[in-house]
Amino acid sequence: MEGGENEQPEPEQEALDWGEQEWGTHRYHVNRLVEDSISLLPMPEKAVVLGAGNHGDVGLPRLSVHFQQVTALDTEDNMLQEWLDSTGGIANNRVRSLTRIDYTRLDQISFYETFEELLAEGKSAGEITDYLRDCAFRVRGLEAMPHLKKAFSLVVSSGVHTQLFYPDALMQFYGYMEKYNENETRQIVEALGYLRNSLITDYNRMLLSLVKPDGRVTVWTDMILLDEDKQWIAEELDRRRTDKERTSFLFEAFGQYGIEAAVLGLRDLYDSLRPDQLLFRSWVGYTDSGKTYLIAGLSGRLRL
Repeated sequence: MEGGENEQPEPEQEALDWGEQEWGTHRYHVNRLVEDSISLLPMPEKAVVLGAGNHGDVGLPRLSVHFQQVTALDTEDNMLQEWLDSTGGIANNRVRSLTRIDYTRLDQISFYETFEELLAEGKSAGEITDYLRDCAFRVRGLEAMPHLKKAFSLVVSSGVHTQLFYPDALMQFYGYMEKYNENETRQIVEALGYLRNSLITDYNRMLLSLVKPDGRVTVWTDMILLDEDKQWIAEELDRRRTDKERTSFLFEAFGQYGIEAAVLGLRDLYDSLRPDQLLFRSWVGYTDSGKTYLIAGLSGRLRL
């Protein structure tokens, strides 16, 4: 029976590209982290993947073998539902796709529309800064997915922390940046950073709220952009022999060179997980744009 289940996803991979060729090394480490996490679950029942995208880092057919149901969540429309409709059978029974999920709850307060209006009307940097900081408090009283609380044995976050809110908001502001002087621009960018940091810790709280009492949360994120000046970090990491040496070096490197959103997200989540059966992994990943990142993955159970 087990062998048959493992064979079922094979023909489905022709209908949707699961990235095995392009992202082979990255997907290998992701699969290892996820499957090691599953092996520590007392009873795998349902799993959820946030940041699923069209195929994301996680091969859903492979994951669905272990669970009664896998729910893929994404903030935007993607091809998953079309793929599920075309395959039917085991895939359609075990995997479901939910899109346009508002992780940040900003849509509930019409943030992007209001932010656009303030910028288009040429509101002062002070007014915009006050609005951005106020939004951090306004969304805190709202919930993204209250109906899914404590519903999953495994909660997976696939590269969400560095994509959450900030890149889109910066791009939105970029179109109006010429209206503001250097000091005003800095004020607005700092306020965007303040809101981003608040949203990241809120996102972590949401992740933890989805986990059943005996479940696990598993995340990974790009931590350091390994440009020419930072390639030495990967080389130095290879020289560290023990897990303790590698972990100590990595955390020091994250603090000095890490992407701020990723460092905050991982550190905050790390503090929320129990030290026993905690998994921490790192690897080098490549993007289609040619950039190279040092990636970190974390998996654990909630502190009581």
